[in-house]
Amino acid sequence: MTMWRALLALLSSNILLSASEWPPGEPSSSKIFNERKTETFRHGVKEEWGYETPQEDTFVVVHPSKATENPPLYVVLHSAGHDVFSCVNCTKTIGNHDIYRSPDDHYALYLDCRKNRRDWWWGGMHRRDKGLIERNAGGETVPVEKRVIDTVRWTIQRFGIDPNRVYLSGNSMGGSGALGIGMRHGDVFAAIKANVPAGVEHAAERLFFPPRKIPQGVSLPDPPICLNYSAQNDGWSAGHDGFVRAMEERRYSLLFYWGPFGHANNSERIKTVNDLIDSFDWLSVRRDEAYPVFTKVTGNGDLPWPDNLKSGEAGQMNAFFRWKIQEDAPQKLEISLFLVTPEQLKTRFKIPSESEADVSVRRLQKLKVPAGSAFHWEFGDREGEGRADERGLITVPALKLTSKPTTLRIRPKESGRASSSVPAARYEVEGSGWRVDKAGVQDQSRPRVLLIGDSILSGYRRAVMKKLEGEVYVDTWVNPHWQSENTNRLLADLLEENGPYDVVHFNMGLHGWTEGRIKKGTFRPLTRAYVEVLRGKLPKASLIWASSTPVTAEGDPSSLDPEIDPIIVEHNRMANEVMKAAGIPVSDFYGLLLERRDLAKGDRFHWTGPAYKLLGEKVVSSILTALDQELSGSNRGASSTKNEAASSRE
Repeated sequence: MTMWRALLALLSSNILLSASEWPPGEPSSSKIFNERKTETFRHGVKEEWGYETPQEDTFVVVHPSKATENPPLYVVLHSAGHDVFSCVNCTKTIGNHDIYRSPDDHYALYLDCRKNRRDWWWGGMHRRDKGLIERNAGGETVPVEKRVIDTVRWTIQRFGIDPNRVYLSGNSMGGSGALGIGMRHGDVFAAIKANVPAGVEHAAERLFFPPRKIPQGVSLPDPPICLNYSAQNDGWSAGHDGFVRAMEERRYSLLFYWGPFGHANNSERIKTVNDLIDSFDWLSVRRDEAYPVFTKVTGNGDLPWPDNLKSGEAGQMNAFFRWKIQEDAPQKLEISLFLVTPEQLKTRFKIPSESEADVSVRRLQKLKVPAGSAFHWEFGDREGEGRADERGLITVPALKLTSKPTTLRIRPKESGRASSSVPAARYEVEGSGWRVDKAGVQDQSRPRVLLIGDSILSGYRRAVMKKLEGEVYVDTWVNPHWQSENTNRLLADLLEENGPYDVVHFNMGLHGWTEGRIKKGTFRPLTRAYVEVLRGKLPKASLIWASSTPVTAEGDPSSLDPEIDPIIVEHNRMANEVMKAAGIPVSDFYGLLLERRDLAKGDRFHWTGPAYKLLGEKVVSSILTALDQELSGSNRGASSTKNEAASSRE
């Protein structure tokens, strides 16, 4: 009898009559396996899970080698070639699906998805099975995911597990399940680790990655820290380019390691190709601690997906960042950030001495900065201000990290020190760097201009700054907002704090297309109110409205998106009516790029460098026209007011 069959017989004996019930009763088997107590539990379905017919499922709990108070839990999802029993059996031999083996001081929970065909692929999908895609695609929580989460919670309660130290792992199909289930349950798992996940479609669907969008009213908890190692020469790894891009855009934590190690499950074999897969202590992450997310990182490797799959190179993403929470209080967060050193981490990779990254902070415990609210930050000899995004996420841009630990301090603005006279470093963003970027004013006689917009502004702002450098001070407000009363309040605060300005060139259109964000019948009055705020706070400034840019079809920029672009056209039409009535000139961004869709990036919303150059030229032309009018005496703004004040003092 093979070892697998012996284990099957060992763990499958003495099935209890109560196995059809939930929650489970006493274990159907309790034995010593691999020198650790091993219990098998059988159970039926819970009505709330939504199964169409009754079924019986099995899970196995492996106890730690030595009893400890508040132990952690290591949760395992098996691959397509295993079930729960053969998965446990793999732990007997080093090198046989190493990710299945839990540390000796952890409880381990092994789950199964083979009893019910609809549970297959852990309720997810993969591109090789069209029937599976049709059956399982979508963002809804399916029964097997509910069963997994309820089983984890039951295990936590029954065995006195520390709820802040629960970790999810999986191999191949189980890796796909770990990403798809785990990333939606940051309220349960501290961190997840996926070995050669067989598809990233499950995660993309559950997280509503593009081209899907997060439905109105759906709130996604901060996800666990995610570790993923995949091979470019593994057919199951297709789609990782989109997965990585979406994780970056959402500012989700991802430590990613790759190389040509195929669909491997032996850790030592994988390490001969990429020795970083176990370099981060993911089992020390706690669910009750904040953690940083690093995006727009200098020093990350170039992804081999989708065009360089024959590459023999190994690579990494975010492998060398480390941190330590120093304080998380209602009015202050302090977190030490640094790079690991070659002395601390022995690797064939070259560890950089310096790396720049945008740093977002997730899982805040005590510090509260409401969505849209201002915060003050300090990092070494730098400091600045920012605003939490529409979901309350705090991001500090362009921090330079070295091996020397440096403390990032974040405070709500009202409790922070006065802003530094030194402007924050300017940098280029697209979709994730929401912030106010202020020029350092030294010559009070020069005009001041404010550019307002979304990620499209991120694309052309540098061109405008460069063209007007030495003549005009340019501030920018890149934000994710749309027409709302809250946006108008944020605008009033920004102008009160940073004005006055001679010219304001503004747009707020692309983020308002989602149904429900702007209630029917409110677009015009909210846009008029926005203009009224500008004129109320800046009575002498020239205002210029920029129409929103076209929205092209995903992957086919020659066509317009049939769902979104008509909404943008209608919003532009209504905004133009408001501006005409208010006597505000319009920069026609839409018309400028409508016939230049060859310059679109292909992701629906964004554009390439040449397109942003065209927009920048148009913005500069509009600004110079407005300033010429001011200088001719038709309108006097901030600079003239300042000059008058200076003259009166003399």
